[in-house]
Amino acid sequence: MFIADYMTADPLTITADTLVVQARRLLDDNHFRHLPVVDKSKKLIGVVTDRDIRSAYPSTALDDETRERIFATVEKTTVSEIMSSNCSCVGIEASLDDALMVFDRDKVGALPVVTEDDMVIGIFSMRDLTAAYKKLFGSAEAGSSLIAVLDETKSRNSLSRIATLLEENDIHCTRLIKIGQESGFDRIYMRVDSFKISNVHKHLQDSGFTLLKP
Repeated sequence: MFIADYMTADPLTITADTLVVQARRLLDDNHFRHLPVVDKSKKLIGVVTDRDIRSAYPSTALDDETRERIFATVEKTTVSEIMSSNCSCVGIEASLDDALMVFDRDKVGALPVVTEDDMVIGIFSMRDLTAAYKKLFGSAEAGSSLIAVLDETKSRNSLSRIATLLEENDIHCTRLIKIGQESGFDRIYMRVDSFKISNVHKHLQDSGFTLLKP
């Protein structure tokens, strides 16, 4: 799956000379947390986040005189002074796995999606990633259940055995994956559409699979 299917296309962007107070208003009004910053050619030059903006404002622990002085400064400050210019981004052909690795590596909450010449064409957030994986693993599908078993046989055809078993018993399976373990038996996860889960469990156990429970 690719981020192009889940990103926000043509996102709202700002320029480096946008005032911090204006950027704050845009974030609040649109319920965003990230704004790509672009130059006159619409090329990415940075990202400003709600955290960057909050950090620019004075703490409530300060005295009134100090806070007013900082407020006066913030009102004249542009986002160029608080944005991250060395920001993470991905290309339009990036996969969900690519985005996940960048999120994990760089600890960011959103990624501008750019063309080969750095033109901003989208933005992909952690919320988008969650929604994508939710669909990928079928967790939002009504009537579906997730079942896990141990692959104690360590055979190469365990997935095909399960697929055949479910098909022979007219059990609709939408997801079937095997996850290796550093120690112990590998785990097999399947998502099935059935209101008789106990029957599915019995078929799997009768075929030699051990149900995995929390």
